[in-house]
Amino acid sequence: MTRNHLGPWFRPGLRWVRCLAGCFLVALLLVAAGHPAAQAYETKHVVLVIVDGLRYSEGLGDPEHRYAPRMYGLSRQGAIVEPFLNDGYTYTARAIPAILSGAWTEVHTVSGSGCTGGEITYSELPTLFEYYRKGLSRPEEDCRYVLFGPTSPWKASLAPGYGPRYWPVYDDLGTSDLEVWAEAKRVLAADHPSLLVLYLARVDHFAHTASWAYYTRAIEMADSVVGLVWDFLQSDPFYAGTTTMMVTNDHGRHTDDFKTHGDDCEGCRTVQLLAIGPDIEPGLVSHVPRTICDVTPTIGELLGFKAEKSTGSVMREIFSSD
Repeated sequence: MTRNHLGPWFRPGLRWVRCLAGCFLVALLLVAAGHPAAQAYETKHVVLVIVDGLRYSEGLGDPEHRYAPRMYGLSRQGAIVEPFLNDGYTYTARAIPAILSGAWTEVHTVSGSGCTGGEITYSELPTLFEYYRKGLSRPEEDCRYVLFGPTSPWKASLAPGYGPRYWPVYDDLGTSDLEVWAEAKRVLAADHPSLLVLYLARVDHFAHTASWAYYTRAIEMADSVVGLVWDFLQSDPFYAGTTTMMVTNDHGRHTDDFKTHGDDCEGCRTVQLLAIGPDIEPGLVSHVPRTICDVTPTIGELLGFKAEKSTGSVMREIFSSD
C-alpha cells in the first residue's frame, strides 16, 4: 500500500536517478579506456624515419625541392611543421636519444669485451621503444630499430622500471641507406611490427667528406627511401590505411658550411618534421613552433601509450580536424 501511495511522486525521481547512474557508468567506461571517445585514432602502426644531418635548406625548406621531391610530394598529402628545431645539442650522439626519449637525456658510454670490443651508448631516460612495449605489453618482435651495421653502438636505456626487458629488436645490417631500407622492408613484410624506427645515416656521412655532390646525392637517396617506405606501407594490407609515418632529422648543418655541424646557428638547429597518415591533416603547414622532443609523445598519443618522463608534448595541431 505504501509503494502504491508513493508511486506517482517517486517514479520521476527514479528515472532521474537511473539516467544519472547511466551517465556515470558511461563516464567510467571512457576513463577506463584511457582516452575520451573523441580521441579515438585510426593509426594502429607507426614508422619513424630519421635522416641524419639533413640541412633544412636542402630538404623541405628548399622551395625548388631539388633533392627531396618525394618528401615534398608526401608533405602535400600530410603535414609539416615550420619551425621544427633541435633546441639542444646539434650532434648525433645527443640528438638521437633526445628524439627517442622525448627529452634531452644524459647518455652513458661503456666499453669492453661484452660490447664486441667497441663502445656502446645508453640513454639515461627511457626510450620510445620501452614506453611502447611496457605501456602496451607488446612483445619484442613488434618493436624494431633498423639501422646501419654490423653492430649497433646505440642502445635504449637502463632506466629503473624499463631497460633491456623492453628494448626493441635491433636489425643492424647494411652500410648504405638502400641496404638498410632493404632490411627494413624485409622486417615489415615478414614480421609486421607495429612500431619501427628506420635510421638513415649516409647524408651526414657524405656531408663530412666535404663533397657537395656526394652530400646532395645522399639526400636524393634518402628521399627515395622515404618514398619507398610510404609506397610499401600503402601496398601492404596490414599497414594500408592504418599507419602513420613521420620523418625527421637529428640536426642540420652550419648555415654557411655544409661540411660540419654542432653549434646553435640556424642551419644546425633547423630540422624538419613530416607526418602523413590517417589521423594527420592533409596539406597542413603548421607554424606552431616544435622541437625534436615532441616526436615521441606524439607517437605515444597515436598508439595509446604515455612517455611519462618526456619533456615534449603532443603535436595535436597536426591531427586531422575530422
